[in-house]
Amino acid sequence: MRRYIGFREFVQRDQRSLVGTGLLLTGSHEQAIRLTLQALRVVGAAWPPAAWESPGEHAHIALYHAFLRRPSAAGATALVKLPPRRRLIVVACLHHDRSPAEVADILGLSAETVEAELAEGVETLTKGDHKRLVNRFAMQAGEASVPDLSARSLTTLRRRGRRRALLTAFVLVLMVGLIIGLTPQGQAWLPALASGENGPQASAMSRETAAPSPDPGAAPTPWQAPRTSYVIHHAVPEKCAGARPATPWAGRDLCSGWTLTLISNDPAKEHANLPKATCEPLPCQTALSIPEAVQELGDGDGSSWQFDLALSRDGRRVAYLSAAERRYVAHDLPSGTKRYLSPVLTPAEVGHGPSVSVSPDGRHFTVALTSGRLRTDFTTGSATTLSAADLTPVEKAADWLSEEYPFWADSPSGKYAAATVPGDSKNDALHIVDAASRRVVKRLPLPSLGEPVDGGVVDWLNAREVVVMLTGRTSQDVLGFYRIDAVTGRAHRLPGLPADKRVVIGATTAP
Repeated sequence: MRRYIGFREFVQRDQRSLVGTGLLLTGSHEQAIRLTLQALRVVGAAWPPAAWESPGEHAHIALYHAFLRRPSAAGATALVKLPPRRRLIVVACLHHDRSPAEVADILGLSAETVEAELAEGVETLTKGDHKRLVNRFAMQAGEASVPDLSARSLTTLRRRGRRRALLTAFVLVLMVGLIIGLTPQGQAWLPALASGENGPQASAMSRETAAPSPDPGAAPTPWQAPRTSYVIHHAVPEKCAGARPATPWAGRDLCSGWTLTLISNDPAKEHANLPKATCEPLPCQTALSIPEAVQELGDGDGSSWQFDLALSRDGRRVAYLSAAERRYVAHDLPSGTKRYLSPVLTPAEVGHGPSVSVSPDGRHFTVALTSGRLRTDFTTGSATTLSAADLTPVEKAADWLSEEYPFWADSPSGKYAAATVPGDSKNDALHIVDAASRRVVKRLPLPSLGEPVDGGVVDWLNAREVVVMLTGRTSQDVLGFYRIDAVTGRAHRLPGLPADKRVVIGATTAP
């Protein structure tokens, strides 16, 4: 049905967030899915949405009302033990970052009532620790087990549509029968009905029904990695389209889209699922876009956070923050396997600037959140929250390093950090820092390239070499990327990288 264009994509994008909310409210996956399906039916009945409406917002409010109509408490969490209305207020205000005034308007209560119940709920759960609750809710909601509800939702909507159509047809038949039987004008319809033609009103109705519904616009959709033996050489951000909003509120997607440059030394292998490659000279090279990979999100105070991809050193895996699913995901190119690396991010998480990194062997991905660091084993899919004992020296010193240095990156061992510092009138310098002692063990001048240069650490190429981007201090042009030996300071240009100030490096050689 043309009316439901875009509905399936909406469900697939928002169902995890809705089920996570239902799980917080009820403590039961079964009840959470029931609430989600009810909310999706409400949104579907009014589909397509107006241009200024958010179907996700509509669905969450419908879920609130569905829960209050028939509250349930199947779990054993402290939250579930709260009275239903207070439970909903706590979740709406802390997990969804709604103001008491907004929740009061949604529930038809006074703002004072909402504020009082919120305070009592927070006091009962954590003795007033809001931040702890926000992090706990994010973790619990992120553990929701979510099947694909799009098919079930569409089937329900279509079944209801058929029922409405049959009822409408039945009523029309009765009306026509009455017109024919009771009025002289009805006799004029009889020949037309017998010959299968429509009256003037029916013709107008037919044309109106046949007119296509407006497309609400293409929402971001989850990206699926093509299975390929090509590896990722590097990635750069794509150009953002459209004007920036005047107020980039927390979690708003301001810019998404990264382009991967893939390489391979085997021109004989054809990859129909990839754009045409250029193989003269070798290695073969092609480009692949990830439209949903976030570049920048608003953090709620008029500013924003930038987000980078994480590429494994062999170029076979990529991780990023998904604009479609609002969580970190990772893909393996050879197998096409996808893994979730984090729960759905709350506005509070976005406001603290989460990040993702990958281990030197490409097996473990770590997402840094306000609630801690989540490490996922890509091979098994298992995720663990790291304790202080599990952190590397650089991870423990990360806050200090960020205060001391504008650009730094940790070594593969996690023991050292490479950072650039303002140098003399000629060039910046590269410092190698022992993270445990916070002592600079090496001070290396950056190469002079005909004009004074500023340097920015990009990453460690291996256990000994650091990649630094050099920019002309006078021209402000990117002069190139250089691999610097962290022991001797010897520098060599790293070819094949574009003159872009945001480049993420993957595999430097083709398989």
